[in-house]
Amino acid sequence: MKTEQRATKPSGEKQGSREKILEIATNLFLEHGYAGTPLSAIAAQLDFTKAALYYHFKSKVDILSGILSPLLDAIDELLEQAPEQFPDAQQRWEFLYNYSQVLLSHSRAVTVLAISSSNTWLPEGIKERIDYHRRRTMELAMLPDMSDEDQVKAILVMDMLHREIVFTDDRMVVPGMKPERRREIVYGFIREALDSTAAH
Repeated sequence: MKTEQRATKPSGEKQGSREKILEIATNLFLEHGYAGTPLSAIAAQLDFTKAALYYHFKSKVDILSGILSPLLDAIDELLEQAPEQFPDAQQRWEFLYNYSQVLLSHSRAVTVLAISSSNTWLPEGIKERIDYHRRRTMELAMLPDMSDEDQVKAILVMDMLHREIVFTDDRMVVPGMKPERRREIVYGFIREALDSTAAH
């Protein structure tokens, strides 16, 4: 039994160190921006040598990927399960609700993505992946044979969903309202808007 514990301990220590690096890097990215945070600053905050940091992550892009990949992987899985286009408003609503729940359950990645409403600062590989997610989720917000007006409404609904869940820092708030109540109202509004865009 003792031998087995010794064998598994280094793996647990490595995972704990990786998590600490991601936590510290997230805080520094939020404070100084991704471009303004060198690897040396992350290592110094952790009291690591650069060599110790490189043992866990080979580059700053690898650290950013470590922060964002759980969210991006979850969105990939959600998109893989979706049809080319939803046939009705109910299935479209269920997809968008599940998509919003994925965003809410990966708060660290969402917080980093919210550093800027533009993704131009992201490394190219990550940017391309996020651009695909944005394009594909927008396609799934549409229904077959929608009018131009209803397509614009669907676009506005997606903008609202991201604004309410991702880019929340500078939005106006109702004093005293709990976030859960606000989200409930937003979901109701989105559901009504989606129903109004259903093709007839």
